[in-house]
Amino acid sequence: MFDFSNWNFDLDNNISDIFGLDTDGDGATDTFGTDSNGDGIIDTWHAELDTDHDGLIDTIIDGYDYDQDGIVESQTTYYDYDQDGRYEQVIKGNDADGDGYIDHFAAYQDLDGDGNEDVVIREQYQERNGNGMISGVYADNLDNFDPAEADMSAVSGNPEQSMEQWEYQGDTGRCALYSQKFVIEELTHQDIDIEELADLAEENGWFSEDSGTPLLNMDKALDYFGIDSEMSFHNDFSSLQRELELGKKIIVSIDADEIWYGEEDDLFTPGDGPNHAVEVIGIDHTDADNPMVILNDSGNPNGCGELVPLDAFLDAWEDGNCQMISCI
Repeated sequence: MFDFSNWNFDLDNNISDIFGLDTDGDGATDTFGTDSNGDGIIDTWHAELDTDHDGLIDTIIDGYDYDQDGIVESQTTYYDYDQDGRYEQVIKGNDADGDGYIDHFAAYQDLDGDGNEDVVIREQYQERNGNGMISGVYADNLDNFDPAEADMSAVSGNPEQSMEQWEYQGDTGRCALYSQKFVIEELTHQDIDIEELADLAEENGWFSEDSGTPLLNMDKALDYFGIDSEMSFHNDFSSLQRELELGKKIIVSIDADEIWYGEEDDLFTPGDGPNHAVEVIGIDHTDADNPMVILNDSGNPNGCGELVPLDAFLDAWEDGNCQMISCI
């Protein structure tokens, strides 16, 4: 972060209100400061950087000093990883309390290369304590199940096998369809085309692209493909684990915001109701003090075998009235 407190300009004396810097010392100006309101103080800066020195711009950074105190309160960074002219990731940061430190940032990903932010891949809030250390950090840093690192005798279900069916749903509301697709493929060993499944579900009124799948329709595709399933509510953790140990496949409805963004973040789905369907593929007790629920989560680009702390999962599951679709 740059400090612009001493970059003052007297416009009446015809000094330029744009200031340039060569931050990497390659002889080319790559960072520009601008006095956007003409008061003689730099309040906006823009950097175009070639971080790997191959002659192509791969990172752009924009910063704003809203109150002109010399400290940038908002910063956005654009990354073009493959240098095709499209920015695959955007990170936005803000200094909400004006203490000179970024205390909130969100990272977005452009999955289809259309220049739009498709999905939040990480969101973090932080504050500084009296010792100047960062504390209170929350981030979507979920790990993925790895059979090589787990004590398989302490794992309920067969997550390794189920992970083979995982797919990412992209920018769609098809989570319940994908969850059913995973189960159908696991139990019938046939490949299901998601577009054909979506067409089938729309034709029968089980699903719409605009509003997704109603809670009570989350088993309709299973029925169509002859899967023996039972939907129930107000279940508990022991019943979930028992069904997995019996070899059954499980779909549940959850409040995904509690898992992806943190319990207090209702950025995309206000309220505390269920907004997402996932397949529960296992429970890992390798660390007996910190059991993890293993999910096939089509809504997360990194959701294959997604590991969720038990407490976080139970909170998110409770918002869906602990619904469970048990399949065999």
